[in-house]
Amino acid sequence: MINQHKFEGAIRSAGTTQDRLAAEMHMSANTFSKRKKTGTFTIGQVEWLCDRLKIEKPEDRCEIFLPIKFQ
Repeated sequence: MINQHKFEGAIRSAGTTQDRLAAEMHMSANTFSKRKKTGTFTIGQVEWLCDRLKIEKPEDRCEIFLPIKFQ
């Protein structure tokens, strides 16, 4: 599962919206929302999101995108 609070904070810090990210990723807002809730982004999508949202520190990336059991 994605840490939704930190992910949403990163989206706000980057000055964008979930809908805008979805459009840039060529997916519907509903699909993006479902993937956010279930944590089913691909590795390539996670890398793109980190670059787009300027999440640079590995520990920040792990905190947002890796479930606790994998950290």
